[in-house]
Amino acid sequence: MTSSGQVPPATVSPPVSPPGSPRLPPRAPARPYVQVAGLTAAMTLIALGNGLMATFVPIRLDAAGADARAVGAVVTIYAAGMLLGCLLSGRLVRRSGHVRTFTALAAVGTVSALLLAVAVDTVLWGALRAVGGFCTTGMFMAAQSWLNAATASAWRGRVMALFYVCFTVGLAGGALLAGRVGIEDDGAYMLLAGLYAAAVAPISLTRLEQPPPPERIAVRVAEVYRISPVGLVGAFVSGGLGMTMMGVGPIYGAAIGLEPAAIALLIAALQGGNLVIQWPLGALSDRIDRRVVILAAGAGVAAISVLAAGLAPRVAGGTGALFWLTLALFAIWGGLAESLYTVSTAHANDHTEPDALVTVSSTILIAWATGATVGPALATLALEGLGPLGMWGLFIVEAALFALFVLWRRTRRAEPAEADQESFQAWPAAAPPIPEWSPYAPDEAVPTDEKPGAPPPDRQAGGR
Repeated sequence: MTSSGQVPPATVSPPVSPPGSPRLPPRAPARPYVQVAGLTAAMTLIALGNGLMATFVPIRLDAAGADARAVGAVVTIYAAGMLLGCLLSGRLVRRSGHVRTFTALAAVGTVSALLLAVAVDTVLWGALRAVGGFCTTGMFMAAQSWLNAATASAWRGRVMALFYVCFTVGLAGGALLAGRVGIEDDGAYMLLAGLYAAAVAPISLTRLEQPPPPERIAVRVAEVYRISPVGLVGAFVSGGLGMTMMGVGPIYGAAIGLEPAAIALLIAALQGGNLVIQWPLGALSDRIDRRVVILAAGAGVAAISVLAAGLAPRVAGGTGALFWLTLALFAIWGGLAESLYTVSTAHANDHTEPDALVTVSSTILIAWATGATVGPALATLALEGLGPLGMWGLFIVEAALFALFVLWRRTRRAEPAEADQESFQAWPAAAPPIPEWSPYAPDEAVPTDEKPGAPPPDRQAGGR
């Protein structure tokens, strides 16, 4: 690190002077935030589109007269596309590289967005949303693994924090956009296609070299459960809560009589709560047994769900004090539910040896995606069978059972030594971090032994 606080670019080579010419002075190193600005900008645009369609699609299908089961099926199929993206996108990157994979998926995503305008049909939209889920997840994984490789470990935590804050803001902004576009016209499809296409520009113009091909992921559920039962189950529950609310929440809002603009506010509040609550809970989990924080978050989700269920019959119209109270409850709920993933993953990494980090990270990612696929299907059935309160009933049961599971696990294993706990990193559960597939940039900027109290590099690597 230079005296001005700058880190030399890890993956951008300086220009080579022709033989015999005067040697050029070295170019001033760019700040790491500038280095990765293109990747961050591209994924912020994708997050805008993701947040837009997560809110718009259920509202549009409901307005077209589709029943709750059909709407829920479209939401579930989108999550299944995300699961396939988690499983298969690494193979695409290994075959074609990060830039080609990103641009190809952006092109396919653009076409799928435009085809949504052909007809409002649940079968057609289900197929197109599955393609969109695959493309969005594949683009995110390509960008995030590239970001990891391009950033020296001394800056990685701060750079990744900025990346996830921008992504979360994009999700919230997209939800708010859904309340502004016309439900009956084609504006949302055009906007989504434009965001996919626009995301290619910063990726194509970046000066970062592509990292080496990623490793193959290894999914071993039984092994990871033995390492960290709370971490694995917590990832599954987080997917079943957070992604279910993102997808089925708009169906719930329509069922209780809210207007599209009010529904958009509720979904945006989930991400606002994530920005406010996740960091304090993560910092607290660095100081005490993480399972206490996980237990409190799970119990909090159940308690907030009870309160929100009680208010549900009285908030129709999207105005008045009760609606704003509901908005606050959604924000708290979102912050607690999304914190389950981050703290559970950090807890799993506390118990993981360095040579098992890729296996644990990969398996936890697939557990999250599986929960994100199963959750919307169950919530849709609950809405159909029990009405609007059915969604909250599912959340209460799921969060309460998980809290009891964590309480039981505390009696079976002592907390790890403080020296073995990794530093907490925050991210949105709607875009969980992928395994550390790509090798890290050289760490010559700040050697580990020059940072008093810093964990060794293999501990720094965990939990991203």
